Amino acid sequence: MPNGREKPHTTPARPDTRDWTFVLTEPCPECGFTPGQPVARAGTRLRDAAPRWHTVLARPRVTTRPEPDVWSPLEYACHVLELSRVFAGRVEQMRTQDDPTFSNWDGERAAVVRDYNAQDAQVVASEIGDVLGSAADMFDQLVDTEWQRPGTRGDGRRFSIATLADYWLHEVQHHLADVDG
Repeated sequence: MPNGREKPHTTPARPDTRDWTFVLTEPCPECGFTPGQPVARAGTRLRDAAPRWHTVLARPRVTTRPEPDVWSPLEYACHVLELSRVFAGRVEQMRTQDDPTFSNWDGERAAVVRDYNAQDAQVVASEIGDVLGSAADMFDQLVDTEWQRPGTRGDGRRFSIATLADYWLHEVQHHLADVDG
């Protein structure tokens, strides 16, 4: 048990082997996300999530895990921050390259390597606001024809910018539901 000055460190979470791409074609039964919303709202939806993450990160027990193998609110926020950086890079690749293949990213490994639970919650709150705001601006600037530009994940799963936006928005919403319990 950490003392008042020592933050708990990130250890692996409960393994999740589901293929979450189902949220591209059907609602998520856990968080209520519905795919296929108008792409013109993607930026607004990301902007709307930032203050909710700020509220989560201001909680006094932000590093406390609800169960030993379930991430703390800070770990979920760091995950959303990092995946948002990764996905923004993927959208940029899709905008500037013809059908890029994305390098693999392991969110669980990143959590442990970057020790998400030892991060400063105030810094994460600021960064998540900046990253979601920049991503929202990026989506707002897309022209209609860009939404269908393709890219391929390392496992062969194909996305358009529109479907990657849905996948991303689901991650943000789902993990807010995880921490709002």
